[in-house]
Amino acid sequence: MSVTFEAGERLAGDLGQQRGARPAAVPGACLSGRRGEIVAARPPAGRRKAAWRVVLVTVLVLALGFVVAQPRLVIRVLPRFAGLYAAAGMPVNLRGFAFEHVTARIEEAGGARFLVAEGVLRNVARRPGDAPRLRLTLVDASGAKVYSWTASTGVRALEPGDTAPFRARLAAPPPEARRVTVDFMADRQAGM
Repeated sequence: MSVTFEAGERLAGDLGQQRGARPAAVPGACLSGRRGEIVAARPPAGRRKAAWRVVLVTVLVLALGFVVAQPRLVIRVLPRFAGLYAAAGMPVNLRGFAFEHVTARIEEAGGARFLVAEGVLRNVARRPGDAPRLRLTLVDASGAKVYSWTASTGVRALEPGDTAPFRARLAAPPPEARRVTVDFMADRQAGM
């Protein structure tokens, strides 16, 4: 197809159309009201907002799916989310060990008082693991920390599903202590 024009006349569009001819329909384009030029059509503002909402909802759904599918990774990055997972019925155990049958009692021997905490440590991971050190904390009736100490489990490593008993003893426990908490030492403290 050829285009013919006389000097002083404007080329009838960039699409190779004859003078006075109406431009061919181009998908997603419309005519500008000023000079008959073809310009890309912009969707109305309502459609753009709706598209952004769809994108936002999609991103949120994908993020939620990741949070549900990868709780261990999320808790490694954001440890405070562990409580949210537990509240949702999805407790996450990064250590791979769990306590069972933990008890605490006062014993007297040779005129001295001892607090004895004992229980069973279980490897709940899918691989063998070194048993972590224990951190025991005594709190008073108001929940304030009174005393804390560390103890070894006495176990080097446990195979998946295996258990080992542990026993920690404290001489002359503070009389204001009302409750004992047994936990694992934090990784950064374990190396000290």
